[in-house]
Amino acid sequence: MREFERENAAYNVLKKVLYEGAYSSVELDRVLSLTDEVNRGAVTALVYGVLDKNVALDYVIGKLAAKGKVKNNIAVILKMGLYEIIFGNTPQYAATDRYVRFARERVNGAQGFVNAILRAAKTAVFPCGDDAASLSVRFSRPEWAIKRMINDFGVEKTVENLSGAFDGRTHIRRNSRTVSVEEFDKEIEHSDEKHNYSATSKGYYVTRNTLKNLNPTHFTAQSLSSIYAAEAYAEGLSGKIRILDLCAAPGGKSVYLSELLPEADITACDIHEHRVRLIEAYASRMKSRIKALKNDATVKRNDWYETFDLVVCDVPCTGSGLICSSPDILLGKKDSDVFALAELQYNILSVAADYVKPGGRLAYSTCSLFTAEDERVTEKFLQSDSRFEAYGNAIRFFPNEGLDGFYILRMKRK
Repeated sequence: MREFERENAAYNVLKKVLYEGAYSSVELDRVLSLTDEVNRGAVTALVYGVLDKNVALDYVIGKLAAKGKVKNNIAVILKMGLYEIIFGNTPQYAATDRYVRFARERVNGAQGFVNAILRAAKTAVFPCGDDAASLSVRFSRPEWAIKRMINDFGVEKTVENLSGAFDGRTHIRRNSRTVSVEEFDKEIEHSDEKHNYSATSKGYYVTRNTLKNLNPTHFTAQSLSSIYAAEAYAEGLSGKIRILDLCAAPGGKSVYLSELLPEADITACDIHEHRVRLIEAYASRMKSRIKALKNDATVKRNDWYETFDLVVCDVPCTGSGLICSSPDILLGKKDSDVFALAELQYNILSVAADYVKPGGRLAYSTCSLFTAEDERVTEKFLQSDSRFEAYGNAIRFFPNEGLDGFYILRMKRK
């Protein structure tokens, strides 16, 4: 085992995610497959820890680095070391010694600079105000996103959401087609002798090790918010109805709808061919008969006019509702992206409206906390299309409730 296997693995993931636009889950899975099993947990914790505190770590580096901008490869090493010193349990002297030696291996000539910054780490003072800039550093989230949240919900609710505590394990639900409740409960118990799992109203939170030991056709990873959203779409529906999920990839909600409404004819779409393949693979593993189809949700299709009993628009969004469970979700995004996405969301909803039968339903949802992507979009749509009206109140989940942030509005064609 190499001395710096843990640090090298985490460094490789973080450099790709922070500065090359890679997805943390994809890069981490790739690196973990090449990492000694003893180090996998530590690598995962370090990667997600640094990503979770990235804004705060940038703030500290900015305060301590007198010459200003730090090269990306050195910044990654500093963030790893600073995270362990400030937010972890590693003594400052131990972390400094280790990361100076690691810097000598990865970026020869940077060890003196790394040594100086890490030795000064404890002198950094975080702001304590309730303004957007201070909250951005304190909770390590982008300032532009904090400003939006304060504008939408006020300071108190924003602080509550940013303080949301999330379970670091994976939430899974049972595949009702392939395994009974009793059999699945036993399988969970036998797959995790240390009992590092816990039951929820819809499934279990489990560790990565437990996932490996389960029959892949017996379960799927799906967040509680996603499960509740699909149940909201399906509420009050039954029989041989036709459902269209316009932005379905990777297919979780469509597959669950097929379990909730087993007689329904479900078409699940995405604009990209490779994501259509993801839906097909997901459905195949879950023994679901949904149809996957490549389709641009912004382009109207005459052959679908007034064809479906339910059309689901789970539209592309910033993903700001995932800020606690997916720490890199807003990485690289900016405030102007919200306006561009809101326009796209409205266009998708407007196209989808023509696919709904008279008396049928139209469901709109996002995993965003921003009202510009949620209420503002549905309000604009309902004002512009008199054929539809909302039924029931809008459904919102917030991170401080232990769930991913989510917005759902169900509408009915008159």
